[in-house]
Amino acid sequence: MSPSPVPPSHTALKRASTPLPVSFVKLHAEGLRDVSLDIRAGEVLAFVGTENDGASRLLRAAAGLDHPQSGSVLVGGEPVRRTDDRCSWTPRDAGLQPTHSLQANLALGLRKGSSASEGKARIAELLDLAGLHRFAKLLPTDVTAEIVRRAALARALASGPGVVLLDHPFAAVEGAARTVLHNVLQTLHRALPTTVLLATNSMEEAVRLADRVVVLGRSAAEEVSGALSICEIRDGQRKQR
Repeated sequence: MSPSPVPPSHTALKRASTPLPVSFVKLHAEGLRDVSLDIRAGEVLAFVGTENDGASRLLRAAAGLDHPQSGSVLVGGEPVRRTDDRCSWTPRDAGLQPTHSLQANLALGLRKGSSASEGKARIAELLDLAGLHRFAKLLPTDVTAEIVRRAALARALASGPGVVLLDHPFAAVEGAARTVLHNVLQTLHRALPTTVLLATNSMEEAVRLADRVVVLGRSAAEEVSGALSICEIRDGQRKQR
């Protein structure tokens, strides 16, 4: 996703985020062998594959939720050994608390130690960026799946993370509603630049949203070896690497 000017009202959010690079170093896990890949700070990188091709496992390893059999994941040059508040993880079911309003769910994503005034301002900005103000007081069960996913994307950025990990964030949403979610993610990323790792099973979606696309799966090679095919997206053109 190419950068664009950030509206003045959102400059505070921009300053709160410091994108971090991510590296997979000879990582070996179930279905994945010798994955070595560097993701630049501020880059949006999409992993494309089927349910069993390992994209979710790569994201979980970066989040510190799963531990590889061998190799390592580096975030900001430091090995990931446990969950790290520099990274924000969004599961494919969105993970919102059903008994909390959307606004309260966003507040759950705030960094520990945030002052009340800082938290209030940050939530207001995120509600604005995601187009959620009119739904803020509603429960997840009172809104559509698209609105739930908007809230999940906004909550992922509430703490000002260096890395955002999105595991099939648009699952169960199709058609025009899915396109709306693509636009929301792009808006959030422009206002609050961060490194984004996205798992998806849609190549069209990956090409639209990502700077680079990594294709996983046995369709690309007999053995799954991680970054089997890397496509760099620039100016609407895909360059195979």
